[in-house]
Amino acid sequence: MITSVADLRGKGPSLTLSLDVPRYTGRAVPGHTRWHPDIPAVAEVITGGSVRLECEASDLLCGPIVVVGAEPGDVIVVDVLGLGRSDGVYAPAGHPGVIGCAPALPSAADALSTDLRGRAVGGCAIAPLTGGSRILLPVEVRGAKLSAGDLHFPGRGEECHAAGRAGWIDLRVHLTRKGVERFGVTGPMLMP
Repeated sequence: MITSVADLRGKGPSLTLSLDVPRYTGRAVPGHTRWHPDIPAVAEVITGGSVRLECEASDLLCGPIVVVGAEPGDVIVVDVLGLGRSDGVYAPAGHPGVIGCAPALPSAADALSTDLRGRAVGGCAIAPLTGGSRILLPVEVRGAKLSAGDLHFPGRGEECHAAGRAGWIDLRVHLTRKGVERFGVTGPMLMP
């Protein structure tokens, strides 16, 4: 459940954020290509809530989504409920190229590209996160600021590294207080 949507102005490519709220038609929101705590959130989700992110372009992240109540040292548990292609073509499997939370950095000059985030985000090179997968992500900034994107849908002869496509991903998010300390989670833990 999303409780609010932030300022939707922006330039360049956009992403559509669809929510699991009856009669919701989706809203175009700007995507982002870097990880930074100052990137404004496009929406919020409460613990136990679900969200659909509709990504319109490859190499572009959808979000960030604030997890209400998340604080540094917490862990968010993200369940991948399902994925699909926007063009309606059946895809028996699919996964985001990357999923993660904003890093704790001091200035905009320190914004990091996805490949520089390394083990701080879950990516396709680590494990494909298909429907039914779970990922534990340590929270470094207030609200966590969860983003996902660069969706991949393998076809005949294609592997996980095939070009990203437009599509949607449904996520359910749970918050675990002080999960970093309690469970020793220092980086993403993927459970495909």
